[in-house]
Amino acid sequence: MKAIPHYIYRKSNQVIMVLFVPLFCMAFIFMYHPMDFALIEERNIFNLPFSPDTSWHILVCVMVVIGMAVAALSRWLMKFYSNKNTLTYNSYILWIVAEILVMTAVYSAISSFMNEKPFFIIYETVFFKVVRILLIPYIMSYVYFIWQEKAHQLKVIRNRLNNEETILQKAYIQLFDERDKMQLSIRRENLLMLISSDNYVTVWYMNNNVPKQTMIRNNLKRISQYLEDTNVKRCHRSFMVNLDHVKLLRREKEGIFVELGIEGVPKIPISKTYSDSISQWLMNKSNID
Repeated sequence: MKAIPHYIYRKSNQVIMVLFVPLFCMAFIFMYHPMDFALIEERNIFNLPFSPDTSWHILVCVMVVIGMAVAALSRWLMKFYSNKNTLTYNSYILWIVAEILVMTAVYSAISSFMNEKPFFIIYETVFFKVVRILLIPYIMSYVYFIWQEKAHQLKVIRNRLNNEETILQKAYIQLFDERDKMQLSIRRENLLMLISSDNYVTVWYMNNNVPKQTMIRNNLKRISQYLEDTNVKRCHRSFMVNLDHVKLLRREKEGIFVELGIEGVPKIPISKTYSDSISQWLMNKSNID
């Protein structure tokens, strides 16, 4: 037989049930008087110095406390049982039935004492009344437990999706034009370099192991803002390079250049303004590698 979901007998849910069901029953009894206690002559129990109504309310509260004690003991035994055995739907239903039978016996004993009727004569009547009273809060509790679990599962899924979306966003770089419309979304490791030309920026990137390029109407200064948390750094007034791809730094007659070691991708000039920072970054990377 299939095991019952663990959240049904989770400790927090058991506490909720032990508190909610008796309190609901008390409110139900006060409103609808389903028991025979209201029919007791003069409705004054144990000759207490209270009015009949007050005495009756005291009796109901005593019943509720007893029911709460029975429920608490039952749920404690259920927790103890579930630690060593698999709690199936059949065993759980039998457990609830046993709970109701015990409560019925307690209430029947009280009713028998107060109405002066044989215990077994009123047991059947009290049983159906107890079932009718407990049915609504039991169902409400289980509906709440199921809703709570589904809400928790939905929250977990949303958090996982948000985390995956965050990871995905970090894995990609979005480049926008001068109107802030996204023109290119590319994985960070596929971006090679950017070259500024008047009002346009040429973006070099890898696609299926082949270098490609596209133009975006924007300036390099604004685009560099989208790349602040990446290793794509300014190396020249008109160039930005992904330092992760730099394979060689060479000093030539015309100046300092870096090469990416990718066929078809031109060498990239390094101006004096950025030469120290680029050289230091490459040295640090070399030491780490």
